[in-house]
Amino acid sequence: MIAVVIRSFRRDGPAALEAWRASRVHWGWLFASVLSPFVGHAFYVYGWRRLLRDADVHASYWHLARIFLVSNLGRYLPAGKAWQMAIVGMMAAESNLPPALLAASSLFQGMIGVGVGLLVLFATAGSVLHIRPIWFALAILGVIVLLFLPRLVRAIPRVHELLVRRVAGFDSVTAATMWAMVWTTAASWIFWGIALDALAHALLPTVTVPVGAFIAAWTASFLTGLLAIVSPAGIGAREEAMRVVLLAAEMSAANVLIIVFVARVWATAIDVVPAALVLLIRRRSTMRTP
Repeated sequence: MIAVVIRSFRRDGPAALEAWRASRVHWGWLFASVLSPFVGHAFYVYGWRRLLRDADVHASYWHLARIFLVSNLGRYLPAGKAWQMAIVGMMAAESNLPPALLAASSLFQGMIGVGVGLLVLFATAGSVLHIRPIWFALAILGVIVLLFLPRLVRAIPRVHELLVRRVAGFDSVTAATMWAMVWTTAASWIFWGIALDALAHALLPTVTVPVGAFIAAWTASFLTGLLAIVSPAGIGAREEAMRVVLLAAEMSAANVLIIVFVARVWATAIDVVPAALVLLIRRRSTMRTP
């Protein structure tokens, strides 16, 4: 995939550079592209807090937000999910919260997020990839399965016992909590896709691609990056997936190249800068504590 991206740069790079030089930054759209991901984060952390409350863990929203923001740094290392769980456990232990439970709940939410992400991708990529409307019934069926997942698992004793051992606190999850997990993770995917759309409007003079295509492009790129386990933050894999979806949406190759390149820098900054600020504040608080 990295080789494909490099070939794309060689082929479309001159046209992309010319388009970049002719572009003008629209600051309102750029501000929206930075704000929208944090709205998605806010929904995601709300879902995580709801899951923990079912397990009788009462942590403040801001506390969980700090853990979530810092744990995002883990994805920039190979096998990023393992590093994310380690960061969650470490910060939970420092705050006198059950580290195993927080790490397990974060992993469980991530698994739900992948499932919901696939549903979002399937729904938004339909018009781009020309998927027949009848197959959208699978997305609806998937949501129903997720809502009744706790009840279904309890009906199969062996699976229930295995999951309870692996995911602490699963027994306390209710259907209402599962619904909260579904809509909050879906909102996170959608707001990140809207942010990508805003980024395109901020950089390109005309954008004719619908917002649904940008949601599909972002979701496809992130999910593909998760599969590239050895690649830090899915570098290469994410760019190629985003490029394929946006080209299928009939965006020009030069404009796609601009979005793919800038989106990597933009997403990295949104991950790294808030986490660095949290760590800086945490360090200063530690130094002031006698």
